[in-house]
Amino acid sequence: MDNQNNEPKYKMTIGLSVLEHLGIGLYSNVPAVLSEVVANAWDADAENVCISINPNQREIVISDDGSGMTESDINEKYLKVGYKKREEPGQGITPKFNRQPMGRKGIGKLSLFSIAETIEIHTVKDGEENAFRMSSRDIQKTASQASEDYHPEPLGGELVQIEQGTRIKLTDLKKRINRADEFLRKRLARRFSIIGKGNFNVSIDGKSISPRDRDYYKHIQFLWYFGEENKNEEIKKLCSNAKRSVSICEIVDQEKGYQISGWIGTVESTVKKRKQIDEDTNSIVIFANGKLVHEDIFKDMKEGGVWTKYIMGEIDANFMDDSNKEDIITSARQSLKEDEEDDQRYIQLKEFLQDGVIRQIAANWQRWRRKAGGEKVLLERKHINRWYDQLKGDQKDSAKKLLGKIEALEAGEADKKEFYKALVLAFERLSITHQLSILNSLETEKDFELISKIFGDLTDLASVHYYDIAKVRVEIIKKFKEIIDEDNKERVIQKHIFKALWLLDPSWERATTNMRMEQTVTREFKKIDAGLTDAERAARIDIRFQTVSGINVIIELKRYSVPVDVHDLTKQISKYKDALQKCLDKKFPDKPKRIEIFCIMGSRPSGGDDDTVKNHLAAYSARYMTYDELIDNALNSYQEYLKAEKRISELASIIDSIDEDFDTE
Repeated sequence: MDNQNNEPKYKMTIGLSVLEHLGIGLYSNVPAVLSEVVANAWDADAENVCISINPNQREIVISDDGSGMTESDINEKYLKVGYKKREEPGQGITPKFNRQPMGRKGIGKLSLFSIAETIEIHTVKDGEENAFRMSSRDIQKTASQASEDYHPEPLGGELVQIEQGTRIKLTDLKKRINRADEFLRKRLARRFSIIGKGNFNVSIDGKSISPRDRDYYKHIQFLWYFGEENKNEEIKKLCSNAKRSVSICEIVDQEKGYQISGWIGTVESTVKKRKQIDEDTNSIVIFANGKLVHEDIFKDMKEGGVWTKYIMGEIDANFMDDSNKEDIITSARQSLKEDEEDDQRYIQLKEFLQDGVIRQIAANWQRWRRKAGGEKVLLERKHINRWYDQLKGDQKDSAKKLLGKIEALEAGEADKKEFYKALVLAFERLSITHQLSILNSLETEKDFELISKIFGDLTDLASVHYYDIAKVRVEIIKKFKEIIDEDNKERVIQKHIFKALWLLDPSWERATTNMRMEQTVTREFKKIDAGLTDAERAARIDIRFQTVSGINVIIELKRYSVPVDVHDLTKQISKYKDALQKCLDKKFPDKPKRIEIFCIMGSRPSGGDDDTVKNHLAAYSARYMTYDELIDNALNSYQEYLKAEKRISELASIIDSIDEDFDTE
């Protein structure tokens, strides 16, 4: 087995501590280890790298058609721990394909021992065949005996079955390799930006690895790529489902020649799509010369916000691995040194990305995803789209933004369904009173939950279920419209006014009644001696008190046919106001004290011109309104309700049908 001088054919010089730290302890997973083998094949000008996995035999075989090694190469380069190939004359690029070498420190070969106990290597260069076996146990035994030299076991040339290149067989694996094919394919694809490009092909069990095996391009919703569009056709093609793509400047430092390529993207922000991004992919990796050198630069930026959960990216920054500069890649070749005082390359790249690129992405993401979300809803939810088609003008823009907000929430589908229903109701109702701007402030899931509670209860009429309220109000206004007889006007209005204060002021959608307050006030009113006639005293039932929107409202109803003098009227209402004020101060000191008085009568009070009358009443926080004016105002204010009557049944149908939009999922 030895040569003619009786000296061992192969020799490795290594200390036990070096083996522990740079071999067994260098990597913790199979993909990282195999990445070193693939990188060596690249450096050897290989065009094809074939990985074969045998879980039953617990072995992995990696073969390449690269330059191979002579005995001299094995001893002076491969078995020489720390051999720096880039420092050899003419080794700045590979001889055949002029590739920039990936290896640098000369310790990656030791990583094989972190997953395998035994390594067998067959290699052929220019017809010279070599084969040897190394054992992790034997190396450790030799090192523990204070011997610096370990001699791999030579194997007969008849075992070599390759014509050119290198074949590495890993046996007695320490790691389980069940499902290794699928797992390794994805992981290796993500560790190299050169796999599947040009003249470098890597396959697992006969199937080539391609960029698509990274398994995340199809999930990209928004894409930002570095450099001109014509240089990024491939990434745009891979991200075929992207809704938006934008070019970003690729120059990090013009003077130093620092330039990058690659892309950053975000996946669709839904619960279902969130499953497509995990801890490994929710990152921005850095490649240098085609190989991953930093697993996530994004985590070092300390960015916050919901959008950070959906980001990923791949950046090629070859200046991070410049042979003419200090090596800032860690021993494990998976991250960059961040604290190099004399080398600011990493810091400069991070600042370039954070100050320019990431801020641009953060600014655009929210706006883009909502627009895309709204379009997606209208495309996939036919009944919501049916409602949307009935909107007009600016309403459609507002509705699409709101639909996009709901779609972008991380809520479950059941919750979203209720949010959509509530939105339809809220939108319809608020558009009538020109208050759609209220909905613009909705952002979070809690906001939509609140809207759902307010507008989503079909059993509560006062919750403003649009089509129920519209139906009730239209019927009331129709009754007013049909009234001809004066006495009937008075009776119909008296019947409805106290349950429908919105007739006096459209903003008073719903009176907040405090029964205890009103009972106390009623008793206090009975004590008032306003010098009323018998007829007036008998009509006292027309005086009503309500609390609404933090205002205490007194409503004084006068008979339609009875003329009223403003001076007599102010004497009466001053008594009412004083009594109410006294009651509030004494019985409810913590309640609002604002009082307003509405006087409803058949005609304008006498005692001066209209301005004089209004000024007299204003002194007591009062105003008057005739029965006819009340009807006219109601008709004018709620004309949209009359027009909307035709849509009520259709709207109810749409809301009920929204369930069908979700039944197919």
